[in-house]
Amino acid sequence: MAAIPIVDLDDNKTDRVVKQLDEAFSTVGFVYLTNHGIQQATIDSVLKASKHFFQLPDDVKNQTRRDSSKDNDGYVGINQEILGTNNLQEIKEAYNVTSSNSIFPSEELDPEFRSAVVSLALELTELTKRLLTFMALALGLEDNFFVDRHRFMFQDQTKNATTFRTLYYPSLADTHIQPGVVRCGAHSDYGTITLLLQDDVGGLQVLSGTEWISAVPIPGSILVNLGDLMQFWTAGRYTATVHRVLVPEEEIRRKSTRQSIAFFVHPDNDVMVSQLNGCNDHPPVGALDYLKTRLSATYKY
Repeated sequence: MAAIPIVDLDDNKTDRVVKQLDEAFSTVGFVYLTNHGIQQATIDSVLKASKHFFQLPDDVKNQTRRDSSKDNDGYVGINQEILGTNNLQEIKEAYNVTSSNSIFPSEELDPEFRSAVVSLALELTELTKRLLTFMALALGLEDNFFVDRHRFMFQDQTKNATTFRTLYYPSLADTHIQPGVVRCGAHSDYGTITLLLQDDVGGLQVLSGTEWISAVPIPGSILVNLGDLMQFWTAGRYTATVHRVLVPEEEIRRKSTRQSIAFFVHPDNDVMVSQLNGCNDHPPVGALDYLKTRLSATYKY
């Protein structure tokens, strides 16, 4: 059975890390990172503040609802985003943040939300730079190749669309689950890489070949996967793996809420992405144009 590999970042042995990441991204497309340097307390602060927000009344949450005509910031309610093409419902809520100047809930509603999110997002930005450096080395590029094309991560959405997303999956204890109803439909991510922080509830599955494997939460780890743009960038050397979040069968899980945090990394908006192997069978893709196309296909409002 396929397994998601674990890469330890603690000892700074660059050659080992580069080799292990390259192998993971070339095969299963997912990897657990341990000893990544981000404290659990920083993560827990976001989960706590997020849960407080998501449990507010809908009319209050909708005051900061994402405006699809403007940008990607703000609240996304249940069924406002459908990722699986055959799904009737996807029972999740989310809040998107693209910089420290994004739309946030007011301090009166949620006094810890802004500070907690910004603190973690800035740490994830620095970790992402390390990973982009490792990936450039693995691909035989200058070590700053990808970092130079992601200069404005979490700084300014007019320059870079990297998005911090906190996700909330409400309890399904009182819900009759119809066929075709999931928490998050099968999809691949859109950008360069995604950093995912899970709670201990589980439910995430990764498609490896024809087999779905569970991405069981490992305490203290961050799960990283490739996006479609990186698969194109590397001419298929790296794999943007399809994944999903199912409704767990166990009743105790249905009574639980589920939370996760995703950091969706994108190149700067003006970057034109060409295949690194020099193949010209597909024209270059504009980073922002590609993202807009993908987002318009998934949001249902």
